[in-house]
Amino acid sequence: MGLFSNLLETYEKCQDAVGIVPLNDDGEADEKKTFLPFFHTTSESQSLVCVTIDGNGKFVSVVRNEKQTTIIPCSEESAGRTGTTIQPHPLCDQLAYVDKDFNKGKFEVYKGQLAQWKSDNIKLNAIYTYLTENSVVEALKTAGLFKESEFNKETGCPKENINKIGVRFSVQVEGDVTPNVWEDKALRDLWINYYYPIKIQKTNVQGIDYLGGKPLLSIVRNYPKNIIGGNPKLISCNDEDGFTYRGRFVDQDEAILVDSVSSEKVHSTLKWLVNNYGLHTEKQVVVIWAVDDNTEEIKPFGNSLDLFSDLPSVKIDSEILSKAKVEIDANYAEKVAKVLRGFGSAEKIKEHGKKIVIVIFDVANSGRMSVTFYQEFPEDTYLESIARWHEESAWHLSAFQKGKKAKGKKTKGKEESKFYRYIGCPSFEDIVFAIYGNPRVDNDKAYKVLEKNVKKQLLECMFGSSDAFPKSFVDMAASRASRPLSFTYSDGKNKGSFNEFDWRRSLDITCSLTKKYIKRKQEEEIQMELDKTRTDRDYLYGRLLAVADQLEARALYEQDKKKWGKKVFDLNSDTDSDVVSNVDSDKDSSKDNKRNHQRATNAIRLMSSFSTKPFSTWGVLHQQLNPYISQLENMRYYILIINEINSLFEDGDYISNKPLSPVYLLGYSAQYRALSNKNKTTEEKDNDVTE
Repeated sequence: MGLFSNLLETYEKCQDAVGIVPLNDDGEADEKKTFLPFFHTTSESQSLVCVTIDGNGKFVSVVRNEKQTTIIPCSEESAGRTGTTIQPHPLCDQLAYVDKDFNKGKFEVYKGQLAQWKSDNIKLNAIYTYLTENSVVEALKTAGLFKESEFNKETGCPKENINKIGVRFSVQVEGDVTPNVWEDKALRDLWINYYYPIKIQKTNVQGIDYLGGKPLLSIVRNYPKNIIGGNPKLISCNDEDGFTYRGRFVDQDEAILVDSVSSEKVHSTLKWLVNNYGLHTEKQVVVIWAVDDNTEEIKPFGNSLDLFSDLPSVKIDSEILSKAKVEIDANYAEKVAKVLRGFGSAEKIKEHGKKIVIVIFDVANSGRMSVTFYQEFPEDTYLESIARWHEESAWHLSAFQKGKKAKGKKTKGKEESKFYRYIGCPSFEDIVFAIYGNPRVDNDKAYKVLEKNVKKQLLECMFGSSDAFPKSFVDMAASRASRPLSFTYSDGKNKGSFNEFDWRRSLDITCSLTKKYIKRKQEEEIQMELDKTRTDRDYLYGRLLAVADQLEARALYEQDKKKWGKKVFDLNSDTDSDVVSNVDSDKDSSKDNKRNHQRATNAIRLMSSFSTKPFSTWGVLHQQLNPYISQLENMRYYILIINEINSLFEDGDYISNKPLSPVYLLGYSAQYRALSNKNKTTEEKDNDVTE
């Protein structure tokens, strides 16, 4: 099957949800996420006016609100109209269409269409009466609802820029419980029953509907826009003067024949899925859904914490991923597979045969959108792909997750960011951060373009036919991670100073990508923990760098401890409070900042040079360690590790000065973590003795 067939099938299975307006987290109606009825669309106005009248068309009141979304009836022509055409919506529309004095040409077309539709409906007749006898502009002027920028005080007339103010109506009829016409289901049905027979009468072409495969009843020649916002259309062949179909077909009907009902089903379903399940990046939207009455599926974009939090049925199995202090789990891959593949039992999958669809839409220009990626899978294959991705990417990571503050706190109910260390897979956004860093400004369009391209490639890698992971991603992330001092705070008291948390986060993500690349490319398993049997040059040099970093960091820690006492920040701490206070150091007091390490270690400072010329840089770095060696009582432990690592180099590898591959970061990360755990245990013992 294809995209359109799956959209039609989804509509049939989910049509009970048509017209029901869902509520957002605040309990308010969210019209954007509504499954639209046939021949209806959503209108989003920057400024919206609601005119209230009685059943006789007499004015009651008028109010003006800021940007809102309204579900309105539409025709085929009005749903796809452009700024150069006069195609009014049948009921609620812009001020230029509904005011009799503002634009008479547009108003006359609007009034004529409403006159043909209104029949004996009391609400439609009341609106018709009011608009033919009164001016909405005058009502706004009398109520003082024009802004200074919209009204010319000298002439006493409104300016042209008010023409796109949205107008909707509320009709007060005795005994009616739904005065707002945009919420009245009876009016929606009235429009559908009026408009569809007209479409059938106008159709003079015989053939087969290209989407549904059934005999054509009412043809579509102008397809809906506003699927992912703005004007882009998924299907378009109405450009008789351009090159949409010229050169292949004589006219549009030879290019494509689509029935109105099929078009409405496809576009309404697609818009509903985009607004409810779409991942928006710049002008790209990724939609993943199940062709079933329960359309929502596990999303592959997040990290392991995000993914497992969406699986309430396996909360116990995934507990290791949601603890702030995670123990090393050698069977991580097995656990991930168990949790993900256990989401749907084999018997349930076979019984229901759920199908998962992944599609990426991209806006090519202001009027066109395209499908840049499309795949469909059985549910078990889909889950297997995600499980495999998380297994191959498993590494020691860290993240902040937002949540409500616990009861009993003064700021109960407010959001707070909680720090987690976990074993798992980074999110797509984490990977973008590791490759390109953070956006330069709040609305960095160039960054958004890079972000959407990365996410598309990651989805193709996760679900596409190719097993290769982009080497460029690994190289770019490794290059950034090898320049620690480029990670700085962008604002606050510490602006411009070394941001160690961001660097270590980027380093961990890079290790995850490197591990995945090696698994896919070389089919080699990389251990998450220190591998003391590994003898390749890059890994060993990474270990040496970690020992140098830890040695100097430990010496600095001991110095600070003597100066400030026991309560000094420790880089090896796993507690939430320590890590959060370090990460949010912009908010820390200057006294607390003095207790942190005053500078980056020499190992971190020389890391960029070390990655390109490891042998010569190691010689410089080793000399710089001598002052610290004399300060530490347990220095023999570090010397033994350095000697042990040196003994593992194969002939010629140690003295080679060629650049290191990203594998050296794996060695650094594993050795650093091993030493951190050792130092933490030692510190805990020292504290026990002191106490």
